[in-house]
Amino acid sequence: MSAYSIVEIPGWENLSLNTADGADLDRRIDELAHGSVPDEVPRDTATPFRQEVRKQLVRLVDQARSAGAGLLCLPTQRMGDIAVPASYTVSEWRDVEREEVAPSALLESLAAASTASVRFVDIDGQPALREESVEAADPEADPLAKHAARRVTYTVSAPRDPRGWIVFTFITLGDGSPEGALADMLVELFDAQLTTLRWREQ
Repeated sequence: MSAYSIVEIPGWENLSLNTADGADLDRRIDELAHGSVPDEVPRDTATPFRQEVRKQLVRLVDQARSAGAGLLCLPTQRMGDIAVPASYTVSEWRDVEREEVAPSALLESLAAASTASVRFVDIDGQPALREESVEAADPEADPLAKHAARRVTYTVSAPRDPRGWIVFTFITLGDGSPEGALADMLVELFDAQLTTLRWREQ
């Protein structure tokens, strides 16, 4: 798979979900949970809150891993007084079909089958498909999916490897409305970040 670099969003944390990075991930989750409460807060107040933050971070990691992601990106700083209600994952996959298919043809097939709003885009010279949709709330789902959410997915063909793909999946709840102004702003931020992706020689 081709390597890539991308400008990180200020105030966001990139968490590697690779098995080899498990110890570093656990340590970083503990650090983020501890840092969620100032040190001057009394322990009997801070500890339950930190435990809940850690629980939610582990839940997000488990969900991302279950979806096949290798990287989870989370906001760890506020926008003013607002806790940013968004995250995105990065996954890599290979087309295992015996017959090699041109990337553009596969993207056209994905677009035809998608129920989202689709658009063909170029990511640093590589063909890609952008999909955007609003997912309805599911009261019976995991607590993190009980609210409607805006989803944007980029499926990007890797250079020099017609079977290689990288998928970026962004989700935001907005300010309670996934089609409101805050959601629009966060989607624009994610779109802008994707324009910074650059492929690297390995």
